[in-house]
Amino acid sequence: MKTTLRLVILAIVAMLVTTACSGAEDTVRRDFGGDAATATTMAASSDELVAGIADREMTDGQAPAADKAEGAASTNAQAVLTSLDVVNLGRSIIFTATIHIEVEDIVAAGAEIENAVAGLGGVLFGQETTTGEAPRSILTIKVRPEDFDDALNRLAGIGELVSQTVFADDVTDRVVDLESRIATAAISVERLRALLEVAANLEDIVELERELLNRETDLEVLRGQLRTLEDAVALATIVVVLTEPAPKIPEPALEMVQTAYLGHDLGAGCPGNEELTIDEGDLITICFELANTGDTPLSEIEVRDFGLDMDEDDVIVVEGDLAAPLLPGEQLILAFETEADPDQFTSPDVSVTALDEDGEPLRIQVQVEIEDAFLRIARDNSLPGFTDGLEAAWEAMQQVFGVVVLGAGAAIPFLWVPLAAGGVWLWRKRRQSDDS
Repeated sequence: MKTTLRLVILAIVAMLVTTACSGAEDTVRRDFGGDAATATTMAASSDELVAGIADREMTDGQAPAADKAEGAASTNAQAVLTSLDVVNLGRSIIFTATIHIEVEDIVAAGAEIENAVAGLGGVLFGQETTTGEAPRSILTIKVRPEDFDDALNRLAGIGELVSQTVFADDVTDRVVDLESRIATAAISVERLRALLEVAANLEDIVELERELLNRETDLEVLRGQLRTLEDAVALATIVVVLTEPAPKIPEPALEMVQTAYLGHDLGAGCPGNEELTIDEGDLITICFELANTGDTPLSEIEVRDFGLDMDEDDVIVVEGDLAAPLLPGEQLILAFETEADPDQFTSPDVSVTALDEDGEPLRIQVQVEIEDAFLRIARDNSLPGFTDGLEAAWEAMQQVFGVVVLGAGAAIPFLWVPLAAGGVWLWRKRRQSDDS
């Protein structure tokens, strides 16, 4: 009768340990990346271990304490049921958010964020700030889940919201699964401890202790995973990224349009026409419309037209002030008066310097766009008149006089030659007179 009772008790223990090994197999496969073969091997090893110990215990006439094992099984089963009942009362949700906010001063904004979440009972868990050309601060904040939405609204008002990502992860199934596996693993540990208490063989004790250590390690890992989930559920996490606006790159630009019209009136008729047909000798006015189309002031504006033989001293200021900076959106109008010459053509050019906010020159190139006028100048092929004759004669006389002056200038350095020759001739003639 006693032998039969021992056999029944050992069979029950073997069945419970086999169940615990199945739970351990699932733990290894799901949490530690072990494959099914490894988990099955572990379970088989445990079964063989328990079976061998049971055989030796029957041989030695010893048996585990049945009352203690049954009491432990009853207590653990009740704990599992209670835990599952509590979990099923609600959902376990992890709330996380990442907000990117652009502010003028990341240090001041960080202090403002701390004050904002402090009013909700939130806590600043971490802060990483870097300064330099691209200042950046990353703050990690924890708040109660019920204050999650309110915290997001407060943080979004700190500066200009660039981006926002909100995520809710329902981990109820994972929590329930971990709690169930923890309960199963705990039963397995208790059963091994019970076997260790009644084990008498040294070899059995060593094997049981090694297996117990593995099971206890797995149990603590599961409990750690559960604590991590519970902590994440208990407090929502908000990561706030603060940046300052990137320095604006200046883009200076100038647009110049050249036009022309007949007559001289100090530029009162500007702007003129983009195309103009005129005769040789007509009086014309060339207009230059300059507009600052960039985002920086412009100074030291100089306009030339090498095709018309015009430089900056010949221009007439019609509108604006050449000495003052030309601000963005402002316009400057210049004029140049000349006579139509078929041998001339329009070839405008402009030089300009960009200024910063303090009025200092910027070492950057100004983008200049030029639209020049198109002049059709008809050459005068008519017969010359009296005035034209006088002008031609005067020009011819000027040219002759110029040639004479040029020749005289070239001969002056050699005047000593004839003087010297004349002096020698006079000296010889006088000698001849004295000899005779």
